[in-house]
Amino acid sequence: MIEIIPETHTLGRFDPHTLLIELTRTAKGELLSARRGEADSRGWEVYEHEVRHWRDLLSTLWGRQYLNTLFAAYDAVLSTPSHRLNDAYPAVLRLFDTDRSILFPTYYKYVVPEAPRQSKTSPWSMSFSTGVKIKPDGFPDELQPFCFVNFQAGQMPVARQPLTDGALLEVRALAAELATIRPWGSMRPPGEGTAAYLIRRSELIDQVYDPELTTYSVAAHVASYATGIPSIETALSVGFKLADIAFNLDERAFRNITPPAAFPVPPGQRLQGFRKSANRGYAVACLAFALRGRCSPEGPDRSEIETALKQVGLPSLNSIYGNAKTGLQTVPGRMARHGRLAALRSRLIDAGAALHVMPDFDAPNISITVDEGLVSPLVGDSECEEFSLGPPLFDTDDTAFLYECHEGYRKVLRSALRAARGVDFEFTDFVY
Repeated sequence: MIEIIPETHTLGRFDPHTLLIELTRTAKGELLSARRGEADSRGWEVYEHEVRHWRDLLSTLWGRQYLNTLFAAYDAVLSTPSHRLNDAYPAVLRLFDTDRSILFPTYYKYVVPEAPRQSKTSPWSMSFSTGVKIKPDGFPDELQPFCFVNFQAGQMPVARQPLTDGALLEVRALAAELATIRPWGSMRPPGEGTAAYLIRRSELIDQVYDPELTTYSVAAHVASYATGIPSIETALSVGFKLADIAFNLDERAFRNITPPAAFPVPPGQRLQGFRKSANRGYAVACLAFALRGRCSPEGPDRSEIETALKQVGLPSLNSIYGNAKTGLQTVPGRMARHGRLAALRSRLIDAGAALHVMPDFDAPNISITVDEGLVSPLVGDSECEEFSLGPPLFDTDDTAFLYECHEGYRKVLRSALRAARGVDFEFTDFVY
């Protein structure tokens, strides 16, 4: 299977085409033991990382738009006669392009081989620039810009990473991992909990300073650099909250977005491009810089975030999340032409509306959701057992059906790419 949603590890993965979570090195029993504080925390951390991706796909406006694209492609493949499969090409190619836009192809980013790691004694410097996507005809598209983050160690370049939707997904998943360690440490035996918490916390935070992982950690660095918050743990929490706002903005909210004084206006038509393309990474960068000088080292509270939203031309939190809730509760006139696909999509919409929630913007740290009464994803563990920790959204048969849809999509996609793009794509350039 291809990797579309970003992952900083090989211990688990979430497939947005089938909505299945795989824990490749954790068994169900180990996960349950970790959630009771009786075993190593890593299995629980990975679970929360992947569940965060799953929830973001179901319960944010960004995720709803992605699922609309996914189900439109599947419906086109399932409902189009085999002798007219070219009629399915537009929907199939739209999903293909959407998948690639989550992290961008490798052309747009780099990490210098053997680049030095960041540390407290030798921190990287950062600068910002903008770039534009290249259109299929080879010309740059000024109305499809993105924000570059450039990392340097002294005069030596370390990496250049675009602030993508994938980067926002990963800052939220990393923050969820880190949030797992605190309750886990509190359940450890007396005298062990604090030390175990500090050791595991240090190991997790160390990932943020790995040059090879800047594709995934870039949003945390932006949150720290822009706000001036020195603690990377706090910066992850801030990044989590700002990304949550960005993922719940509707397209109308971007019409008046304007960078604060600390974040220069992009050249030419690019500001208009950021607005028209509803660029969520740019929204996070603008908000982070609008918080500079406004918040304490413990992070901003709700009133400070409200002030930042107003400064950059975005709606209030109540307006953003009210509009998002309305959007998530909106049911399309027809779920899908294919009956079973329509039934699954209906359940997804109901689950997304139920899971949608506004974060506590006054809380210094995020908290994970351990309520097993909530609808939950299907998980496959290292011993090939499939389970859900709460009421399952989809069962094994549903997931097998989605996998068949995915395989049908891939078959049509190969033909569509040959016809429309003139390439044989081997599904290798989504992330790497």
